Amino acid sequence: MKPTPLLALLLFAATHCLLVNAGCFGQNPPGMPQLRSAIFKDCIDKIKELAELDKTHAPIAFSRKRGVGYRLPQRWFRKTCWINLDMHNDHDEDYASFMEIAVEAGTLSAACVAPPPHLGGTTFVGPQKVMNITILGVPYRPPPPRTVS
Repeated sequence: MKPTPLLALLLFAATHCLLVNAGCFGQNPPGMPQLRSAIFKDCIDKIKELAELDKTHAPIAFSRKRGVGYRLPQRWFRKTCWINLDMHNDHDEDYASFMEIAVEAGTLSAACVAPPPHLGGTTFVGPQKVMNITILGVPYRPPPPRTVS
């Protein structure tokens, strides 16, 4: 299988770069709510879809405020993987391309989902570092079987 350009970039980032602003999640102690594991492939499949949203390869504005570019928070799911993109607070605004977001999410996934315990983590993206990406595991619920009438 020939790696896609995004996958090659993610592999390079995961093996050659330090994700210094990432925090991988650890499991809670017994008796407390437990985090779910995410499957790396599920996260990478969704991250590839995020990269495809980048039509212009140019930074766009992200904010929680109305009328400012792309409105956050935004959540994406793929089987066992939940990806959340949000701002630090209601007044923040930052710029990034979807490719930059996909690369950061892929690097986070390689650092915090690929190795055990596969629980995900969080990191910042954008020049002001006020936009955060969080990846978590969620229970997978397959779609119900189709009924033929």
